[in-house]
Amino acid sequence: MATPENALSLRSPSPEAGVPAASRLRSLVARWIRSRQGPDGDPIAMHRRRIYILPTALGAGYGLSLFGMLLASMNYSNSMGFALTFLLAGLGLVAMHWCHQNLSGAVARGFHLHPAFAGQPARLEFTLENPGRSARLDLQASCASVSSAALDLAPGASGELHVDLPTQHRGRLSIDRIRVHTSFPFGLFRAWAWLHPECETVVYPAPVEHAPQPPRGGTEDSGGRWNEHEGEDDFAGLRSFRHGDSPRRVAWKAAARGDELPVKLFVGSARGSVWLDWLSLGGMPVEPRLAVLCRWVLDAHAGGGAYGLRLPGTEIPPGMGPAHRRRCLGALALYPGGAGADDV
Repeated sequence: MATPENALSLRSPSPEAGVPAASRLRSLVARWIRSRQGPDGDPIAMHRRRIYILPTALGAGYGLSLFGMLLASMNYSNSMGFALTFLLAGLGLVAMHWCHQNLSGAVARGFHLHPAFAGQPARLEFTLENPGRSARLDLQASCASVSSAALDLAPGASGELHVDLPTQHRGRLSIDRIRVHTSFPFGLFRAWAWLHPECETVVYPAPVEHAPQPPRGGTEDSGGRWNEHEGEDDFAGLRSFRHGDSPRRVAWKAAARGDELPVKLFVGSARGSVWLDWLSLGGMPVEPRLAVLCRWVLDAHAGGGAYGLRLPGTEIPPGMGPAHRRRCLGALALYPGGAGADDV
């Protein structure tokens, strides 16, 4: 479980003493909206009651211009001025209706927040569907002051929205709400809906550029359960050629059909493995030590061999594959004593 020290959050800050009044007001409004809408599942339908709409800065200027035109028309009793003013006012009302309708009825589903390394963006992605009979244009999503690219949906179509969230420290990353919004047409009004999915991931430590070689292990009394995934007995697949690979391992027939040199992988009776041990790094501080261990995990996974991870209070037996890599990196990300939470 994550500890408070290494839990990152994109949730709205709670009102506290010393927090600016604007931030406190935004936090109160966010809590009111969440309590009004209730918990969200998957999928989320954006019906009319959860859509909010206000004029943009351009729309406010447009309204002031119409008010000035109305005053001038009244002052000079100009019937053509009245006609133009009311025509433009009607156009503004139609634009407000279209803006609201452009979002109403859309369905969001498939929320997923990808893990990332500290300092790199964590990608939030979900699918937006248009079940209506008219196109929806200029749809965007935003979270933590970061917005996605605009998305246009034809009738009955669906598309993906991506938001790259900034990260600074390792730990657990969760989001509290996502805003889906549009300014179509004309940019006079902005309509938006707040979504509150259960969505979280982990941020791994940033790996160092260069790290010392990890100590080698491979005896049965080393304390780990062995996972025999290396050897020469059975063909297990192909991978890209890396410097130092033997030419005898190259799949020359497959290489003749493409530009890359594929290398054969085998599984069998080999029992060699690598232990990535916290204690092998001596008196190094916590965060640099985790950065070195992160590099070791990435290099060991790229090398194709079995490896295990030892941390104080945690031991992950040797294994291979993407799931084992995620397990080891997750243990490093949630190790106690993180640098602190991001205030976004």
